[in-house]
Amino acid sequence: MIIDSHCHILPPNFGSRHDELAGRDATYATLFPKPGARFADIESLLRDIDAAAVDHAVAMGFGWTDRDLAREVNDYLIRAAAANPDRITAFASVNPEWGDEAVREASRCLDAGARGIGEIHADSQRFDITDRAVMDPLMALLSARDVPITVHASEPVGHEYPGKGSSTPDRLLQFAKNFPDNRMVFAHLGGGLPFYAAMPEVGEALQNIWYDTAALPFLYRPSAIVAAAKTAGADRLLFGTDYPLLTHRRVIDCVRSADLSQDVVDGIMGANAAFLIDVAEQPMETLPDYLRPGLDIVLIGLNPSTRSVRAGHYFANPRNRFWSALSAANFVGRTVGPEDDASLLAEGIGFTDVVKRPTGQASGLASADYRRDAPRLREKLLRHAPRIACFHGLTGYRAYLLHGEGIKAARNMELGRQELMIGPSRVFVLPNPSPANARYSLDDLVGWYRELDRWRVELTS
Repeated sequence: MIIDSHCHILPPNFGSRHDELAGRDATYATLFPKPGARFADIESLLRDIDAAAVDHAVAMGFGWTDRDLAREVNDYLIRAAAANPDRITAFASVNPEWGDEAVREASRCLDAGARGIGEIHADSQRFDITDRAVMDPLMALLSARDVPITVHASEPVGHEYPGKGSSTPDRLLQFAKNFPDNRMVFAHLGGGLPFYAAMPEVGEALQNIWYDTAALPFLYRPSAIVAAAKTAGADRLLFGTDYPLLTHRRVIDCVRSADLSQDVVDGIMGANAAFLIDVAEQPMETLPDYLRPGLDIVLIGLNPSTRSVRAGHYFANPRNRFWSALSAANFVGRTVGPEDDASLLAEGIGFTDVVKRPTGQASGLASADYRRDAPRLREKLLRHAPRIACFHGLTGYRAYLLHGEGIKAARNMELGRQELMIGPSRVFVLPNPSPANARYSLDDLVGWYRELDRWRVELTS
């Protein structure tokens, strides 16, 4: 499971309100000094995490100074999480300087479904993060509710950038000491604070602190993650992007390029955040397998498209040529479409996928998807033992071989009948009928389905 623990989304109309918002809110003016800044809304976030194979995102605002603006964004975040509970968790933003009003707004948001507070920005919100009296009302509420707070952190050295500020490791350490019972996330690798955790007295004060990787490629080399894992503990690191400032894929690649074991990377990418914010891995919405023992053919796609999952049928994109080619090849003696997928079991034809997690495009799949699902596919095929296991596309078949059979495919692998058998099942590979596979025309695909049908007749006669 991949969880982006640091994203920002804003109402869609923010792009046309620059002058108004910059005049109202000091944080907005600091972070977005010029019109035309890149914003993201709910739809953009969902589209982009889907494309990057990210399972869940923690969406938060910024450290607003205008109370009405904070409330507007908090409500937007809470609605986003309520509409997408398996994909989005909301953190609400308040200003500790508001005192009792900060507590009231935080309470309102937590009651409405927010799971934490953040991101807060001490500089633009003009509060002293080390001042216990200023911070105590909000931190007392969060301690009683047992929810975390995400705090913007600043590096005391390095280049300047909008909103960098002065929440440096020494000030963050004092904040942690003032509230040792609160769970806190210090953004941007805590401005370097985890590197000081090798000091015994510092490490002892940071027992309830996590650090996210938001904006990591702008700030550090991947070796910084290795150092932080060694000093602060790998279980204290959270994958975060600062989206839309950076794309998910760029930060994912940065984290995965670090010299860390796979178990450590898996923890950083999701398991640590799941523990911190209590995100359970949700049951996956996908297409059902249409399988039973004794089938002639099981047709195996790469993975379901999100459009097919919404429709509830295999190859439901009208631009996908699967059903047209199957019908033109007279594969079952009649014209068929997506609504016929389940009924084809009676014709000896089943359906499943190499990977069951749906994505908008095949590029949204990650190697972890194949590692997880290819062995499961092998078990299904061994259990149901169709005469022919038919893969759509060499990409899916190569991935199955590597992760399901432990075989690295030859570069000159060709379509059609394969030498490998999966238990008693023969293997056939068809061209992928996706509209993205322009190499093969509809007539080409029809020819391949006829070849598959000839082999089926040969094996059953």
